[in-house]
Amino acid sequence: MRIGLFTDTYLPEINGVANSTGILCSVLKEHGHTVYVVCPGKNKKVQWNEDGTVLYIPGVELPFLYGYVMASPFHRRLIREIARLRLDLIHVQTEFGVGLFARTCAKQLAIPLVSTYHTTWEDYTHYFNPLHLKAVEKGGRRGIAWYSKLVTDPVKEVVAPSSKTKQLLEHYGIRKPINVIPTGLNLSKFAAELREEEAVNARRKELGYSPEDRILIYVGRLAEEKDLDMVISGVRMAVEGGADLKLLIVGGGPDLERLQNLVQQNGLTSYIQLTGPKPIDEVPAIYACADAFVSASLSETQGMTFIEALASGLPLFARPDDVLDDLLLPEKTGWFFDSAADLKEKLTRFSEMTKEQLDGMKDDCLARVRPYSNEVFYERMIAVYQRVFENSKYVPEGNGSPR
Repeated sequence: MRIGLFTDTYLPEINGVANSTGILCSVLKEHGHTVYVVCPGKNKKVQWNEDGTVLYIPGVELPFLYGYVMASPFHRRLIREIARLRLDLIHVQTEFGVGLFARTCAKQLAIPLVSTYHTTWEDYTHYFNPLHLKAVEKGGRRGIAWYSKLVTDPVKEVVAPSSKTKQLLEHYGIRKPINVIPTGLNLSKFAAELREEEAVNARRKELGYSPEDRILIYVGRLAEEKDLDMVISGVRMAVEGGADLKLLIVGGGPDLERLQNLVQQNGLTSYIQLTGPKPIDEVPAIYACADAFVSASLSETQGMTFIEALASGLPLFARPDDVLDDLLLPEKTGWFFDSAADLKEKLTRFSEMTKEQLDGMKDDCLARVRPYSNEVFYERMIAVYQRVFENSKYVPEGNGSPR
């Protein structure tokens, strides 16, 4: 098949949507499909990448939205460029910018459209409501529900990364077929050799840790909705209570500078480190240096970093959330917490566990993540594509016979 992936963010950007789209593109190509990616670029002109598979369209960076690049949805001349690709199907990964352009292309070129609803936009209203006014919050959520339903109307089928997202879309009144398909991982990137003692100790040394340190890691965007203040507070209370722990925070975002100042001003630098963003190909080795993963976020539609951590053999510390129903088994693959004080208690027990006890949990973590391979992801996604394609009879531009 000839497939167009339309997204507002793409590799090498580091975020869940870019990562998911990159994984989908790779696994489709591995199975012989022709894939084109359409995404915003920071230049003022339209351009292709070197091998002609990624089309960058002009966009404007929005600093208040952690560097998000917004592209205009209006590109009349570009529709001819998309027509030239003779796409069998468009899979849109966003509801704005490039996503609206994708919907225009699908309509004008009679190309069947599939969408993935990656982002729980309700969790991001604080970017437009800095005073946290309840009326604005309520109106914003109502508007998101209305808009989500509107942009889903031209879609043949919807992909939701989790049951949590599917339930949200059904609550919005969306009645299109909704397929729960978690993004898969190339599990080989988190190979056992990364966890070999010599490799781990070398990477730990680079990061300023000893082989004996017990390290918690957070990987992801640093933003208000991730609730990292709760994590830092829980770690601080645990360490002040006698727990011997380190916290490594990997990632960038609008909260990076504030969190760096918080750690420094409160004298926490001896056991909390923020690295800033890291290249995506270095992340698996960094995971392998840690002993557990921690996140207080409730804004995930799937939680790719939870799956990456499990694939690295790391038990999870997380707040109860539907996206973790099949991932976090208490006392087997991690622990739930509901406050900084609760996290402190769980971390204290964690710090007292023996290496043998932790190794036993690693085996449970690795077993839990096996169904999330990129091969399973491909099989589920291509089934949606084939069903939509077969049910959509149309004549492509410049061709007199149905596809």
